[in-house]
Amino acid sequence: MNPDIHTLSDSLLWKRFLEGDSSAYTQIYNRTVQDLFRFGLLYTSDKELIKDCIHDVFVKIHMNRAKLAPTDNIAAYLTVALKNTLFNALKKTTDSLSFDEIGEREETVDESPSSPETIYINNEQEKQVQATVHTMMSVLTDRQREIIYYRYIKEMSIDEISKVTDMNNQSVSNSIQRALGRIRDLFKRK
Repeated sequence: MNPDIHTLSDSLLWKRFLEGDSSAYTQIYNRTVQDLFRFGLLYTSDKELIKDCIHDVFVKIHMNRAKLAPTDNIAAYLTVALKNTLFNALKKTTDSLSFDEIGEREETVDESPSSPETIYINNEQEKQVQATVHTMMSVLTDRQREIIYYRYIKEMSIDEISKVTDMNNQSVSNSIQRALGRIRDLFKRK
């Protein structure tokens, strides 16, 4: 493996992959697989289905690399591919999970050993945060949830979100503002 492969920009890494560099392909997988898996949990709780769909995405990009276009955001490119693959797979199943329930699916790691009381307090605080996030997300449309995920979890730019969602930049900005407005209104009422 090339020692500098870990520091390559997305556009150079993708270019090397398109040229047939197997270490670039491996690095793309290593850089993105965990985020892709978490993204898959937005749509289904079936972890094996998510893994299968991620595998399918990587097989497809490897087999079709001669036809693929350059990209400067590999994660966004693969997220769209995974979303499409998952949607096709989910049409065949009924075990879909709403974005609202994501907090219930995420695992947390406690880095230091704690007393039972501390663990209990931390668990209760985590439940409160999850309930708050669940409440906030419940007032949003599916599209707004997706855009909020891209903007604040994946930290994508408006331009990147517009490419991923096939919306123009102004529509993305408007959706973000409307979503944040709905969340603010929810908390003003409480």
